[in-house]
This record gives sequence, C-alpha cells and structure tokens, in this order.
Amino acid sequence: MGGDGGLTVTVAAAVAKAAEADLTLVGDQPGIDAVLAGLGIGAAARAIDIIHATEQILPGDSLAVALRQKPDASMRRALALVAAGAADAVVSGGDTAALMALARQVLAPLPGVQRPAICKALQGVDGPFWMLDLGANVECSPEQLQQFARMGSELARSVGGIDAPRVALLNIGTEPGKGPRRLREAGALLAADRSLHYVGYIEGNRLFRGEADVVVADGFSGNVALKSMEGAAWMAGQLLRRWFDGLGLIEQAGLALARAKLEALRHELNPQSYNGASFVGFDGVVVKSHGGADVDGFASAIGQAVREVNQDLRGRLARQFTGS
Repeated sequence: MGGDGGLTVTVAAAVAKAAEADLTLVGDQPGIDAVLAGLGIGAAARAIDIIHATEQILPGDSLAVALRQKPDASMRRALALVAAGAADAVVSGGDTAALMALARQVLAPLPGVQRPAICKALQGVDGPFWMLDLGANVECSPEQLQQFARMGSELARSVGGIDAPRVALLNIGTEPGKGPRRLREAGALLAADRSLHYVGYIEGNRLFRGEADVVVADGFSGNVALKSMEGAAWMAGQLLRRWFDGLGLIEQAGLALARAKLEALRHELNPQSYNGASFVGFDGVVVKSHGGADVDGFASAIGQAVREVNQDLRGRLARQFTGS
C-alpha cells in the first residue's frame, strides 16, 4: 500500500516477479483486485495470494499511531507473516521509520545484534558497493559500527559474491588521528577484527572510486551522504536534459549514432536498477523500496529480497553473531 505510486506500482511489480517467488500481497483486497483486473489478470489466472488488511500506515502517521493504533495495518500484517514463518521476506515502499519501528516490534533483532541497520547497494566506478547505516541509528557506539561492518560484509559476500569485501569507515580524513573519538575507537575495533578486511578510513569524495566494497557510517552521516548523492544525481540529470534540449540538428545526428552507448550508460546509472535497501540484523529479510520507485524499481526491490532469501542472508548473519 506504500510508496508514491501505491497499488499501481506494487501490484504491477509483483506480477512481473511472480515467476521468481511465491508472492503474497497484503493490503486492500478490492483495490488489489481492481489493479489486477486492469492488468488483464483474473482471479483464476493469477499466481499471487492476497491477504486483506483493513488499515494502512499513512505518510502523516506518527510512530505512536503506527505502533499502537493500527493493529491491522498492511505493514504490520506483512511483517507478522515473516515472524510466523509463513513468509521469508517483506518488501515495502511505505514509511521508513514506521517499517523499522514495526520490524523491531514484530520481528526483533537476531541474537547478538545490538541494532539493525539500513544497508543499500550503490553503483561505483568498478561496480556496486554497500553502505550502512543509512538512517536507522543516528548515534552509534564503536561496537555497533563494528557490527555494521560485519553485517555489511556478509551482505556483500552473499548477495554480491565478493569473497573478501574491503571495509572502510566513513570519516572526514584518512589519517589515523582524524575524526571524533568514537570513530577512532571503531577503527581500532575493525582493524583488530580478523573476520573483516578493513582498509581504513574513506572520505565522502572517494566513495565511488572502487576503494571499498563496504562503507560503514552512523545513521546520521550515512543518511546525509545518501541524500547528497541523490541530490547530485538529480542535478546531473537536469543539466544533461538542458544540454540535450539545446542541441542543433548536426549534434542531434551525432547523438543518434551514440544512442546505444548512451542507453547502456543510462541503464547503469538508473537508480531504479539498484532500488531496495536491506534492513540487516532482523530475524527475517526486510527490504525497503524507495517511495518514489516505479514498477521496475519496485520489482528490483523484490528481486533484492529474493536474492537475500536464496543466499540465506538471515542464517549467515545469525552465524556471524552466535557462531551456530
């Protein structure tokens, strides 16, 4: 029910991914049925289950309302399916804070995990890298940052296929004495952790240069960095659009010759292709889709959840912190 596009996005994306997983849509059944019918899919033909929920978390709802006053909200009902073992993962385009708070209440963190974190794959010059935390925990202790490094490394190994992910700590400089005390203490913990391939501090202007596979930050710094990236990408798109609009006939003809290359570049830089932030550290897979995702973007988030389930990310993380 969440996201800017609502059912027209989430239902169509589910239809596109129905061959990859057994999907259950949790929300307003009459509305879901109407969208499916509009897509030409009748009740007898669809391979998607529907669970009706009478409530939903609205953008203006406070956390108190989300946690205490909407027991039949679609977001809560979906998380409860995972808690009960009736589903392996939840994908939602709803409010991030509400999804995190409800996941804490319904699923609980894995044993040994102090605080779950938000982790997202971002496209660098040499391929994707994973960054966490992106907003779940504004202030973090050195020990929590060390746990983020372990969780991010496991995600990069399992989903990204990287044998020994290089881990860096986001800081204002690369010298050993830079940054606040808690970051220096976290750096010492990461350097001493034999389960990690720690490569030191990394500055914000070097995130995309392929120097690290996992970048660790507290939720405040990570969220500011992420929003800055999104703003820079938007500005670049606006400048390119303005430049294309000003091309003459000869320039347009030259551009047509390079169209295939430009289309490949557009696909590589399209944020919808990398949509889906993982809530790592919970006793179940939870993936948050960007609220502004289109059908392809929400389908990408579903695909992210499928990969995490197939690679047993939850089990891998449990073994990281319990040894079992």
